[in-house]
Amino acid sequence: MLRAYLLSYDIADKKRLREMHKLAKAHGRPLQYSVFACTLRREDRVRLAGRIEALIDRAKDRVVLLDLGTVADRESWIPPMEIFGRQEIPRGRNAVVV
Repeated sequence: MLRAYLLSYDIADKKRLREMHKLAKAHGRPLQYSVFACTLRREDRVRLAGRIEALIDRAKDRVVLLDLGTVADRESWIPPMEIFGRQEIPRGRNAVVV
């Protein structure tokens, strides 16, 4: 059985942040820079939680995995939300050095 989750993170270290982003991207689709919609089987959720625990610094980082309930399948699930403003996440960030 699949369940929907909202995965959100706030990571203090740049290296751990990159690793967390890769991990989140592998398990869900981005809604914002550090917020992902995931559909996971129970065993995938347990495996993901273990990888998160191994990655983060519990004193400095925070990850929230919010259970949104059961879903029929990955392809048809649309997160129950309204998005206001820009709908897409920019692909790349352009840095401006002043």
